[in-house]
Amino acid sequence: MREILDKIDINRGYDIYKEIEEYETVIRNFLDKKIHPERFKSYRLVYGTYGVRHHEEGTHMQRIKIPGGFILSEQMKAIAELTRDYAASGHAHITTRQDIQLHYISLENIPSLLRRLADVGITTREACGNSIRNITASYLSGINPNETFDIVPYSLYCTRYFLRHPLSSTLPRKFKISFSESEEDFAYARMHDIGAIARIENGRRGFKVYAGGGLGAVPITAALLTEFINESDFFLLVEAVLRVFHKHGKPERENRNKARMKFFISRIGFDNFKKMAFDELKLLKNIRNIDEDLKRYIEIFPLPAPTKNGREDGLTNDKRISERAIKEFNELQDRDYWNIFREGLIGQRQKGYTALLIKPELGNLEPEKLNILADFSDKYGGGYAILTPTQNILIPWINNDLIYDAYNFLAERSFFKQVSGTTRDIVSCPGAFSCRLAVTHPYNLARDIGLNNEELGGLRIHISGCPNSCGQHHIGDIGLYGASIKSGGGIAPHYVVLLGGNIRIGKIGKVIGKIPARHAHNFIARTVELWNKEKNGNEQFHEFVDRLGFDPFRKILAELAASKNPSGDLYKEPGFDEDFKMEAESRGECAGSLLDLMAVNLFDSIRNIYEAEDDLKNGDANIAREKCLEAILLSSKMFVYLDGIEPENEEEILSEFTDRIAPRNWLCGEWSDLKTKYFKWKNNPDSGIDELLSYSKKFVYDCDKSFVRLQPNLKIQQCAKN
Repeated sequence: MREILDKIDINRGYDIYKEIEEYETVIRNFLDKKIHPERFKSYRLVYGTYGVRHHEEGTHMQRIKIPGGFILSEQMKAIAELTRDYAASGHAHITTRQDIQLHYISLENIPSLLRRLADVGITTREACGNSIRNITASYLSGINPNETFDIVPYSLYCTRYFLRHPLSSTLPRKFKISFSESEEDFAYARMHDIGAIARIENGRRGFKVYAGGGLGAVPITAALLTEFINESDFFLLVEAVLRVFHKHGKPERENRNKARMKFFISRIGFDNFKKMAFDELKLLKNIRNIDEDLKRYIEIFPLPAPTKNGREDGLTNDKRISERAIKEFNELQDRDYWNIFREGLIGQRQKGYTALLIKPELGNLEPEKLNILADFSDKYGGGYAILTPTQNILIPWINNDLIYDAYNFLAERSFFKQVSGTTRDIVSCPGAFSCRLAVTHPYNLARDIGLNNEELGGLRIHISGCPNSCGQHHIGDIGLYGASIKSGGGIAPHYVVLLGGNIRIGKIGKVIGKIPARHAHNFIARTVELWNKEKNGNEQFHEFVDRLGFDPFRKILAELAASKNPSGDLYKEPGFDEDFKMEAESRGECAGSLLDLMAVNLFDSIRNIYEAEDDLKNGDANIAREKCLEAILLSSKMFVYLDGIEPENEEEILSEFTDRIAPRNWLCGEWSDLKTKYFKWKNNPDSGIDELLSYSKKFVYDCDKSFVRLQPNLKIQQCAKN
């Protein structure tokens, strides 16, 4: 495994363990009440550590990034051990962004958990926060008969390129990227900030690119940015988009509810945005060339395959079973589960091989189940698996001659016995099981649907606990999200119902009404019944809804409404005996820190330094100078805010900093001459830009480090100088 990880190398040699050590120091200081709780929150979110519902600050959820959903068997085993050792929930949860989440972990155990992940090449850096989130990829890439080319290596290169990138970790809000290997678009390009679909033009690889999509409370489908851009320029185009968003998105930055790129594009217009992005790309291409680096990465990428890692000189899979043991079907154990197994089989484009799609209930797997799948992948697959956006697991490279053996391996370990009816076909976020923002418990509704519906007619059902769409309710045939209404003097849990979503063709589900939570399973049953009775041939559900219109479905809702079915159950969620209580928080974990104003100044400073270095390479010394000076000013202002002072101009800002802040030793460097040097460089345009860049970079870096030491009393813990 180590040789494979060295070739994938998403960390580019970065010292993960040093990073974890720094995080551990911050955790220790927080537990000792030396760091402001809001500052700690914004820091831990960068590492994917979330607060959870109904638990004190010392218990958290840890999100684990799995780039492209690509996970080696040894990594699965490591996560199984971590689930067993640390997760009080008892299971690992696969998310709709191909991450894995572990719930109810004690904060003091987080550093140990992260080190054990680092041992198998996994970092949780930028799993949350205002950053580029886990980059997703089509789960069929590499085996799809219709693929243009395998995009898994490109999704991991993209992770590698932007991980810890100054423009990634200083964003106004989260930013999402996806890769698909064909126009079938199994990674849903049009619901992402940037969605890439593999294309070949004139014999050269590249991508069709969409931009400006996103779900959440205001869903917007992405628009076509370009029909084709070559493979290496694509990554520079993404960086160019980030630069445009940073430079011109100030109104969005000032309102966190609209700080996603989709709102920025809506404000300035898509054509204007497109021109800005490609103008920025031209500048970047003058100073950055990644052709050779990308080519080398793709060439040595260890493409998985059954006996070796995809190359003639690849590693042999010594664990793989090559001899068939079961000759006939009648030798199989647990025949009742054969149909479940058979339904998951997907033919590969490689002759003689089949992939198996495993559907764990609600994306949740206990440690022993993860270990079984890891062993299965080693013995019958390619030593890896792909997590899917529908919370499933794909294990490819099963030899067709060993299908019965592969089935028997799972059946004799009772793997399929955890699957509960139709529940395994439902996509659901954890909701109020753990999330502070959720209104309802989607897990309970999903199980209620499973218990009361023998089949779903092939319909895709997506459930979220609130409007924020972690369960991606906008893209399901039927989508539901948690809500509440006042009724008869009480608060009744409801679900808002959406119909006809299909993001692969750019369709967002339409809201048709609300239904009491206890009656939602009846709506599903009635809709499935209508679908089975009235559908035409191979008609898809969104086409069915377009043909029938919304009235038949609204009629079903009306018949199940609270006014037609008054009872004590109206105030109860599925799975609960007690009445519903509205406990959702108005400000969720992803909303970031209350100290956003300071953070924005700091992040703008970091971005300015990064861009100034590129401007200098491009021969734009004057622009670089302006950005360095602005970085000094913004970082200085950040600390002045702590004294409750809001200076109006640079003279006042720098005077306050040098007179009041610098003497306190909040920073580790000596900055008493900051004002003098600032005006020297500003008033003498011919003075050394290299010296200014070096000075401003050190200053901003010192400010960044000191901001982590913000204490509950809104003072900075003094630097422990050697």
